[in-house]
Amino acid sequence: MVIGLKEGRRMAARARRWTLVKRLLLLAALLAVGVFAYETGATRTQYRIARMEERLAAQGADILRLEAEKAALDRRRLAAVQNEKTLQDRYNRDVPTGARKALYEMLLERIDAGLDEARIAFLLREADPEPACDPEPVTKRFVLATPLHNGANTSAQFASGAITVTGKGEAEPTAAGLPQAWFDPAAAVTLRFTAIGGEVTETEGKLPLNHSVRLAGNEYRFAARAGARSFVLITALRCDFPG
Repeated sequence: MVIGLKEGRRMAARARRWTLVKRLLLLAALLAVGVFAYETGATRTQYRIARMEERLAAQGADILRLEAEKAALDRRRLAAVQNEKTLQDRYNRDVPTGARKALYEMLLERIDAGLDEARIAFLLREADPEPACDPEPVTKRFVLATPLHNGANTSAQFASGAITVTGKGEAEPTAAGLPQAWFDPAAAVTLRFTAIGGEVTETEGKLPLNHSVRLAGNEYRFAARAGARSFVLITALRCDFPG
C-alpha cells in the first residue's frame, strides 16, 4: 500500500511538471508569435514610412518644379506685358491720330499730287506758331444773292481788289410760304472767293462761316456772319504766309 501511494504521488508530480512544461512551451510559442508579429508589423511600418517619405520627397520635387515653372511663366507674362506696353507706346508715338492723322494724310496727298518734298520741308521750317498779321482786320458787307435778287452790291473786294467775295442763299419765306428777295439767315449759304488770276474756292454751310485764301505770300482769314436784312458781314485778316 505504501509503495502504491508513493508511486501515485510521483506520477502526480510528473503530471504537474509536464503541465507546467506545456504551459511554458505554450507561453514561449505565444511570445515567439508576438515577437514575430511585432517585427513583421514594424518592418511593414518602416516600409510604409519609407514609401511615404519617398512620395513626400517626390511631391516636394514636383512642387519645386511647379513653382519654378510658375516663376518662369510670371517672368514671361511680365515681359509680354512690358513688350505690349512698349509696342503700344511706340504705336501711339509713331502712328498719327485725330488732327495729326488728317495732317499726315494731307501731306501724303500733296506729295502724291507732285508737290516737291523739299518745298514742303521749307514751308514747315518757315511756319511760325503765331504768324505775323495786320494789327486790324477789315470788315465789309455785301448783299447775298438769292433766286429773286442778283443785282447791285452782291460782292465785296479785299486785298486791294485781288480777292472778290460773292455768294448765294435761299430766299427767306413769308408766313404763307412765299419766297422773299432777301436770303434766309437760318438756311445754308454758299460763299465764293475768287482770287486774281481766276482761282476760286468756296465754303458752304450755315452762318457764321470761316475760310482762308492764300495769295502772293499772304494768308487772308475770312469770317462771315449774318448782318442786316439781305447783308452778309465779312471780316478779313491778312497774315504772312511763306511764299
